[in-house]
Amino acid sequence: MASAVTSALACVALTVLATSQSLLVEAAKARGGGKIPYDTSAAVLLTEALKLGIALCTWLWQRKSLNYTGLESFQLVSWPTAAYAVPATFFIVQNNLVFLALSLLDPPTFQLWACFKIIPVGVLARLMLGQRRSSVQWVSLLLLSLGMGVTTTKQDSGAGTKAAASVALGISVLLGNGCLSALSSVLNEWLIKVQDPRAPLMFKNMQIYSWGVLTAAAYSLSRSDSAASWAASMQHTLFTAPLGGLIVLNNAAVGLCVSAVLKYADNLTKGFSTSASVLLASVASSVAFGFVPSRAFLLGAAVVCIAFYLYFGAHNAVLLQHDEEAERGRSPSESSTLLAAPDPSPFPSRGGARV
Repeated sequence: MASAVTSALACVALTVLATSQSLLVEAAKARGGGKIPYDTSAAVLLTEALKLGIALCTWLWQRKSLNYTGLESFQLVSWPTAAYAVPATFFIVQNNLVFLALSLLDPPTFQLWACFKIIPVGVLARLMLGQRRSSVQWVSLLLLSLGMGVTTTKQDSGAGTKAAASVALGISVLLGNGCLSALSSVLNEWLIKVQDPRAPLMFKNMQIYSWGVLTAAAYSLSRSDSAASWAASMQHTLFTAPLGGLIVLNNAAVGLCVSAVLKYADNLTKGFSTSASVLLASVASSVAFGFVPSRAFLLGAAVVCIAFYLYFGAHNAVLLQHDEEAERGRSPSESSTLLAAPDPSPFPSRGGARV
């Protein structure tokens, strides 16, 4: 019960923070003459550093009460430690692509297309973690993607070519980023749940964020002419740019909420939580930025709501139970073969998590 409550709270927090993420960037663009008024690579580095600091402080605060801190089996030079570098590096690339997409799309469209990764996430979660879903849940993932596509239907024939090209580029960025995000997210879930499962969440976060700081710093420095200009860019992003510090703080909170959702739920639940923010983003944008939802957008949002019901409805428990009964109804030879067959997943699962 406690883990269910924790999972629900983390999902709600992620939904709210994901909504505020795009709204804050949109507000910063409005104050910056239509462009993001700070260096996005500096913002990513500051976000990673803030997440690392919060994870470290939390772990130090919890350490005295922990029976297992994670240090007991930690080795600096080892394959398990190096494995954390993979999602950390992917996350840096993703964060920079997210900033690019946010600069090209309005908040509701960004949120909807950002949910595309939920389909490759479902596939990779089945292959890498052995997680099973009902046929209705797979249909709900397809409906979610359909809802995203419908919202992009243009009804304003007066829109300029530049605006259409900007939207097309933003959507393309999100599609590619979605596939990369799916791979890194499922790998991150495997690291959190399977790799040394006794280790505290914040200890694992420290390893991911440490690699994140290193890769983000290397990328940010490569974009600067000198150390002085790099330091000035960091200072401008955090203290001078409109809403820069608040955006960094919000993005750090999003990252920490994501790790909690992966710990207590899974990647698809995280994906649906993020997609729920589309409704909040559309309502807030209509008030703050004059966004007027088209009929296509409203239709797409309705399809997303249907997808929510199909995925989380109680009927899925019945369908999964039916699948289990069908498996038990196999002949003895087939059952023994299934029991003896090795797990095809290259990653061990935690008892075949079912949603």
